[in-house]
Amino acid sequence: MKRSSFKLINKTLLLVCLMVTFSCRNMLDVEPEGQVDITNHYRNIYDANSAVIGIYGQLMNIADRYIILNELRADLVSPTINADQYLRELNTHSVTANNPWADPKPFYNIILNCNDALKNFNIMLKDAKIRQEEYNQRYADVNAVRAWLYLQLGMHFGSVPYVTDALENIEALKDESKFPRIPFDEMLDKLIASMAGGYLEVYTTATNTTGSTSTSLNTTVDGYPTNLFFINKRCLLGDLYLWRGKYTDAARQYRIITEQGYTNEQGGGNLSFWQFKPTYSIFNITYTRAGDETSFVDDNTTYSGWRSIFGAAAQSTETNSEWIWSIPFDRNFKPANPFIDLFSNQGGRYLLTSSKLALDNWNAQTQNNGFPYDARGRISVKTINGQPVIMKQLYYFLNGTTYQPINILQKQGRWLLYRAATLNLHFAEAACRDNYVDVAYSLTNVGVLGVFSGIFPTPVLVSTGRNVPTDATNILKTNKPAPYDLDARYGDVPSYRGPWHRQIGTRSRANLTLLPPALINGGPDRGGDMIGMENAIIDEDGLELAFEGQRWGDLVRIALRRNDPSFVANKVYEKLTREGNPQASAARSKLLSANGLFLPFKL
Repeated sequence: MKRSSFKLINKTLLLVCLMVTFSCRNMLDVEPEGQVDITNHYRNIYDANSAVIGIYGQLMNIADRYIILNELRADLVSPTINADQYLRELNTHSVTANNPWADPKPFYNIILNCNDALKNFNIMLKDAKIRQEEYNQRYADVNAVRAWLYLQLGMHFGSVPYVTDALENIEALKDESKFPRIPFDEMLDKLIASMAGGYLEVYTTATNTTGSTSTSLNTTVDGYPTNLFFINKRCLLGDLYLWRGKYTDAARQYRIITEQGYTNEQGGGNLSFWQFKPTYSIFNITYTRAGDETSFVDDNTTYSGWRSIFGAAAQSTETNSEWIWSIPFDRNFKPANPFIDLFSNQGGRYLLTSSKLALDNWNAQTQNNGFPYDARGRISVKTINGQPVIMKQLYYFLNGTTYQPINILQKQGRWLLYRAATLNLHFAEAACRDNYVDVAYSLTNVGVLGVFSGIFPTPVLVSTGRNVPTDATNILKTNKPAPYDLDARYGDVPSYRGPWHRQIGTRSRANLTLLPPALINGGPDRGGDMIGMENAIIDEDGLELAFEGQRWGDLVRIALRRNDPSFVANKVYEKLTREGNPQASAARSKLLSANGLFLPFKL
């Protein structure tokens, strides 16, 4: 029988019921495989929805692979004594041919399911089994998942086969005469072309002609907003442009997302000034008593604290303004949460932990109150039974006070894929490379208002209005062309609030001191140190986004851009050296060799 995405749906039926309410009966009414022609699996919109959800179900099965490849190969994560030889190989870049984590087939299995679904969506549209709008949304979503998978393959394997055909099985890919490996840049061009002219918004909730919303994939089920479940296509397209060196195009996509919540330019409406931006409003590193370390807000019961981004309270409108792509692992449904085994020493296998370098990086920072460390590290890593434990993926599973399992049998959690901080730091990277170093400085560091207020580097206290010039309606706006003309105006006569007036950058949200003003020659519109600022952005990526699966891509993207593999090799060497790993020099040599940044490709 011909390959079908319904093969994977049969393995994820419980996930389907969790995530979709429109018609479990139709979705589960799949005749036994081998007794019905595969074309009958794509009969109506419910079957199309089932195909989409089935692909995401299979995607969840590579969550551990995503974290392991993107973090352990980089500089912020190390194996514990419990790790096997294959994890240790990834850590030292000494991967052998049979290493299961270096196998590209799990990515291609999902890609082939995407290809099959896309082919059948085309047939459904032609046969009027699905409306044009329904087709556009579902086709674009599955196409984006496929593009994201290819991006992962490219950053880890370099040149890979690029196939969009609905193949019978993965064995066909081994024919290199039909499916040759193509360079990473060429693949990026193909991915951009496949997405740039298509549907880029989230699934709509618009009703159909009967007035029913039962066919919508944008809903809420058991407290889970499904809009976060699906990949954000503009974020992905922006990242593809960023990888390809098309920085203005990347920034345009990021800008659109960051201002989606801004609905009334003149004020007085429903203004989401904090949406998809690090702001002073929520998720700050904060203390209830000035100068008192013991008053550090380290819980998820209030949205004023940075930890609540990752905690069990993170199912709110506020949290949805930070998270852009997040897939839940529910305790009642398969697949099981893989992060407990990876990270937890309570009820898990405790295979990976924070590198000493990551901890040292946090401890090298200084807060505005003089505390000599970055408090994000104390939330990201906890010492439990004398061992450093990566916590970002465990706050749903472990009690936030005792750090014991809430229920050893209930292994709920979230796959944290993309959030506002990721978006803003990538936006900063694009601005920096587009030679708007002052905009990059503001996005990373102290905010648009803070840099372009006319009194920089004097601190601007937006929440109280102190230090903001009296006539602020015609200033506090970057004097840049689009998409860098960011409006942070903050005036009271007349009342006016620009969409960027609350944005303060991830460093200020973390209560850290300013990056050196010398990076922008002491103020805005004076040029700046592009490489120095880019280095600062990547350092900030590590402090803010550690353990979320972003690190390897961030490092490799810079190394490829500069044609300098030492950017990666030196950081990995430093990680291994600080831990006394005798393979540190060999790892560095491997990464510096021709194609040394990439894993061996073998199907």
